Amino acid sequence: MSRAPSTEPPAQQPAGSAFRWLLRGSTIALAAVALVWVASVVPDVTNPAVPQIAGRVARGERYETDRLRRIVGDNLPSARRLCSAKTLRELLLLQLAIADDSTRAGDLKQIDIDADAVASTSLALLTCAPTEGLGWFGRYWAEIRQVGFGPRTAELLDLSYRFAPHEAWLQLIRAPLALRVFNAVSPELKDYATQDFADIFQARLYPSAATLYRAAGMEARVALLERTCAAPEADRDLFSHFVAEKGLRVRHRCYPTDGDGVRTSR
Repeated sequence: MSRAPSTEPPAQQPAGSAFRWLLRGSTIALAAVALVWVASVVPDVTNPAVPQIAGRVARGERYETDRLRRIVGDNLPSARRLCSAKTLRELLLLQLAIADDSTRAGDLKQIDIDADAVASTSLALLTCAPTEGLGWFGRYWAEIRQVGFGPRTAELLDLSYRFAPHEAWLQLIRAPLALRVFNAVSPELKDYATQDFADIFQARLYPSAATLYRAAGMEARVALLERTCAAPEADRDLFSHFVAEKGLRVRHRCYPTDGDGVRTSR
């Protein structure tokens, strides 16, 4: 018995097979390109040193400035490309620490360079995350050094407070700058600044609260102490102790003193 002829054209089989091999090859090529791209950017963004050191800097630890510069330089380009808000936030925190060291050293040329870097990274962070409070604070920090305090800088400070009113690590670096311009800001910003202090005091970070008190002017000090009147006496005693360690005395109706101006217990 003879077999019926096949209904499939023989010439189409090699063409379909070639197409499948071409598609498979293209997929492999695209995967290879993707792996090369990931390898070029991910190691920098996921560098464990970035979040670890940023967390320690946020807690007040200090690092060698050159080391911080290397970390920022190695990781910032990829963080910008990926628009990684988390990494940009961490790198901005490191840049603020670098700029603070330059300010302490009094190197005017380097202060300008670092202020520009803070402004640039802040803008990159806000482009990726417009409600990021640290980004608005970074812009405030840079602009107050570049052009001084005015309506525009006050607006940037206000935005930082609106988007991040109670982030303790940010309050620790924001409150000193806000208290320095206390007499020039609006009642709303004054309230924000004293609330920073109140949150730090209520968290029992008394050394930090005493540092803020020392940095404040006379009018601001009165407003800060008013925020502590409802605190337990033991808390106010501890705060007074740390203030005294800085060479100051607390003088306020909620802190009775003896005739020599020394804090006394009730």
